[in-house]
Amino acid sequence: MKTWKVVCAALVLTLPIAGQAASIAEDPVARLDSIVNLNKGQEEEIETLLAESEGKTKQLSRKIQALKIRLGQEIAPDFNEQSIRQQSKQLGELSGELTAETALLQARIQTVLTEDQRAILLKRAQQMQPQADSPKHSQ
Repeated sequence: MKTWKVVCAALVLTLPIAGQAASIAEDPVARLDSIVNLNKGQEEEIETLLAESEGKTKQLSRKIQALKIRLGQEIAPDFNEQSIRQQSKQLGELSGELTAETALLQARIQTVLTEDQRAILLKRAQQMQPQADSPKHSQ
């Protein structure tokens, strides 16, 4: 199970953040290709998966942002607790949906990769793991 978590972490490193436009230099398919050497069919399939997911994640991100603004407007001396709780619940549900969409995209990309490519990605993620896990020392 830990192995797949590491692979997913590596995929996260290759994918753009939801709602973030990627420049050509930051193209997630090109970055993944540079790591695992994708074939043309894989590139096209992953590009399709990213395009399908992008529409969903952008829509969810817009809804989340709008809800955060509305929730912020509720913070006042004459606040409405029921409204704050209701909007907070909606925000949690939307955030969960965005997380699920991101995880599903990563899982779908996994199905496109060969076992060797997943092994390369895992090795790359393990190399990066100590950097992510190392504690920051205050100076």
